[in-house]
Amino acid sequence: MKKRRFEQRLEDYRNGKGKKRSTGRRLRALGIIAGIAFVAYCCVASLYNQEEVYAAPSRPYAPKADTREKRQASGLSRPFREGASWGGQWRASSEPGGIYMEGKPLVARRRPAYLAGEAHARRLGYHVTTDSISVDPIRGNCSSFGLKPPKDYPRDYLLTDIVQNWPPDSILVPPRHFASLCRFDYRDPVQIKQAQAFREAEVPFIVENNAILDKVAKDWSTPGFLERRLGTKKYKAEKSDDNHFMYYGGSRGHLRGWRPPTNDVRMTYNEWLSRALIARNTSILDEHYYFRVSPPDTTTRDIPVFAKEDPVFMPYPRLSKGVHCRFGYAGIIAEAHFDGSRNIVVELGGPPSSTGHANSGRRRYVMAKPGQCENTYLLPKGHPSGRHSAIDWSRPVDLTKFPKWQQMRGFEAILEPGDALYIPSFWLHYIVSLGTNFQCNARSGHSEVSHEDVKVCGF
Repeated sequence: MKKRRFEQRLEDYRNGKGKKRSTGRRLRALGIIAGIAFVAYCCVASLYNQEEVYAAPSRPYAPKADTREKRQASGLSRPFREGASWGGQWRASSEPGGIYMEGKPLVARRRPAYLAGEAHARRLGYHVTTDSISVDPIRGNCSSFGLKPPKDYPRDYLLTDIVQNWPPDSILVPPRHFASLCRFDYRDPVQIKQAQAFREAEVPFIVENNAILDKVAKDWSTPGFLERRLGTKKYKAEKSDDNHFMYYGGSRGHLRGWRPPTNDVRMTYNEWLSRALIARNTSILDEHYYFRVSPPDTTTRDIPVFAKEDPVFMPYPRLSKGVHCRFGYAGIIAEAHFDGSRNIVVELGGPPSSTGHANSGRRRYVMAKPGQCENTYLLPKGHPSGRHSAIDWSRPVDLTKFPKWQQMRGFEAILEPGDALYIPSFWLHYIVSLGTNFQCNARSGHSEVSHEDVKVCGF
């Protein structure tokens, strides 16, 4: 019997039948091996990208010695330089282990300070030089623009002057600002026509005194409102080992030694708010948390100005990607970058100062025109943090490595509760939270007006 089976197999092999069976078996074996490999890869990837669960600090804050290294955009690191700053006069409070939130809270200055002359401006406490401008630019200048912004709008300045005047890691607001954006009053039909024209021209501006936004800001700033709205659900937040945050995504490519600049954690709004409350006793070298609430947890019902077509806030509602919110607290910095889409940002307040949150509801934006991309040294396409500046704007810059940085120009703006800032496609922006604040944005399609300016940088 065994002999017959052997003879039959030998005959099948000679006729080619055995080969087909053997090939089929090989293919099945390869399929099984590939399946096992895929499952193993998914398990390893899930472990690597697993989100951390937020754990509240077990003991009170204590200053840390400066033993950690500052993470850079390239993924490499260099030691934090004690006492170093742009002008060599770094604030003692931002030195390692120091407390970086001391001094008077920001006082809103809603007046055209220099219309009455330099002497009057000095009596109001402004530091006046030949090119000084107030927090809000003189409205008379903006009204003279009519429906066509000047070619040099917005006026820009050397970025080294901007950050020397106001170091990015500091949330103390100096009296002098390099602010050149027009502010338009939503209650004035003439100014709204101007804002619409500026938006069509794809240049940035700020809108204030919108009744809907003012109400949202008032509601959100009322203690207990967001606690009820957001409940006990755990939302995604980004955790950084210092006060700097940089977006990353996509493929990591083949960058040897690259590490994600932040980690994702899950935390409730109350857990995040408890962190924000102790921000004034936190070193810039301690962990910071950037809280996020995105669709479907946010809708246009939360911010009705995005709910329908509006020539200023939402001219292309069908192109909107929903309402995305980021909550920051004192000292948090979002590194310089550009977005490819049109973006309208609304500042929606923060907890009242009576609850211990100084400078509440305010952010500082340092911005630059798309034509400055070469001076910004943007990380290239394919990098996980592509379109972000490779330079840490809050530290002294190595001019042998980044020689064009000396030519970099920009301007700044302070957003207060109820303000809306329009950021066109490809305009660079660097964001500093001056206090606990709630900010949301909505995008509405893309513009090609400034695309040529960033093509020279590979985008």
